[in-house]
Amino acid sequence: MVHKTAGFVAALTALGLAAWPAAAGTESYRKTALSGQEIYILRDVSLNVDCSSAGANDVRVIAGPSHGKVRLVHAKLYSGFPKSNERWKCNTHKVNGIKGLYRSNPGFKGHDEVTFSTHTYTGNAHKTVVSIDVE
Repeated sequence: MVHKTAGFVAALTALGLAAWPAAAGTESYRKTALSGQEIYILRDVSLNVDCSSAGANDVRVIAGPSHGKVRLVHAKLYSGFPKSNERWKCNTHKVNGIKGLYRSNPGFKGHDEVTFSTHTYTGNAHKTVVSIDVE
């Protein structure tokens, strides 16, 4: 039996709770960071409906940041599927995924931006633009 798969990219609020599923095209959202402090700006998982991995996604930084650095880290993390997604039950345990971490240059205050490109194991692709207000 073949399970449908879905790539997932989510923005995280300060507590890491807000999320929305990835779709074709480009998504964007805003984050706020303290100058020089590392923050969690992206999480990406691809799961089957039974919560098993649907394969590793290829996530890359394709633009920015101009005033800081981004690290992409393979890690165990919680997914954040909305209740309307059949993978919502997967949010209760950690799964293999990729998280994006941003840190501005020391002393920088202002606006920065990062664009991620994601190609899923199943052949889908999308971009995510994260606008960052550094205080």
